[in-house]
Formats: sequence, structure tokens, C-alpha cells
Amino acid sequence: MFHIRAELPADTSAVEHLNDLGFGTDRKGRTVWRLRQGPVAEGLAFVADDPIDGRVLATIRFWQVDVGRADAGQDISAVLLGPLAVCPTMQGQGLGRALVSHGLQAARDGGWDICLVSGEPSYYLPFGFEPAPPYGFEMPGPLKAGWLQVRDLRAGALDGLPRKGTRPIRPWRWVRGAGDVTALRAAG
Repeated sequence: MFHIRAELPADTSAVEHLNDLGFGTDRKGRTVWRLRQGPVAEGLAFVADDPIDGRVLATIRFWQVDVGRADAGQDISAVLLGPLAVCPTMQGQGLGRALVSHGLQAARDGGWDICLVSGEPSYYLPFGFEPAPPYGFEMPGPLKAGWLQVRDLRAGALDGLPRKGTRPIRPWRWVRGAGDVTALRAAG
């Protein structure tokens, strides 16, 4: 049994511990971490906790990223799902699936256009994710083949994307705050 709620500042230590257990203490050196600059997307960090003792059993966060504009010239609001981590003794009990479903609904309700994820394709397929490369999306570094996936949160959001060229995924803070994208390209 578990309860899903918004992540609180008091959860930070437990969340970091779960992420270390799930992805290792070197996780911040991975490609996907380059996109997790700045704060978590507002209202899109959740934990599953034990309703009896309040212990954090699983965590999920979403990060705002920049993916450019649609054909119509408007910015596409995009979030990156992850990390998703579940306490090893609780894996296989539906916590991760429940958190992904809850988080995607919250992102949809929050007005986001699309969601990207770097993860096991067979895990994310049931949530409506599909390969991202046909839409031109690319990460700023190496990634396992097939792991970059996308899904629309607003009906038709992917339909407005051109199917030619490349669409780099950039950390929102670097692009919007720096005013100079060349430093990001050099870092990628």
C-alpha cells in the first residue's frame, strides 16, 4: 500500500538516496543529467510514501526543457520525465507505474505540450511513448539506442513538428537564461 503526494523539501534526502540506489552515485555524470539544470518543473515532483510511517518508497520528477518551435512558430512546452526511482524492496508492486501515470496527468493538467523520457522502451510504451528520433529530437550526448522517447500531452502537439532536420533538447535554464546557445552546444 502506498500514497502519492507532492514531493516536499523534507523528502530531499530520501529522494537522493533512492536515486543513488537506482542509478548509482555517478548518475549526475550521465547525458540525461545535462538536461536537469535548474529547478524541477513547478508542481511536477512526486513521491509514493508508506501511509503508515511516511517513508518515501518511490520518486519521480519532471524537468522543463527547450525543444524549439513548432511549424506555426510557437514555442513547444516540453518536460523531461525522470528520474523515476523505486525502493529495491518495493519494485514490481506498481509504484513506478502509478507515479508515471500520476505525473503525466499532472503535466497534462498543467498545460504542457509534450513529454520526453530517456528510459527502457518496453517500460514506457504502455504510457503512450514512441521513439523520438523521427521527430528530430536528439540528446546533447551519448544515449542507449532506442531510449529517447516522446509522447504528446496536448492532443496533436507532435503533429505540428517538422519531420526533417534535428531538434536538440536543451536545458531550459541554459537557453532561456544565458541568451547564447553556443556555450550549450560546445558543452554537448
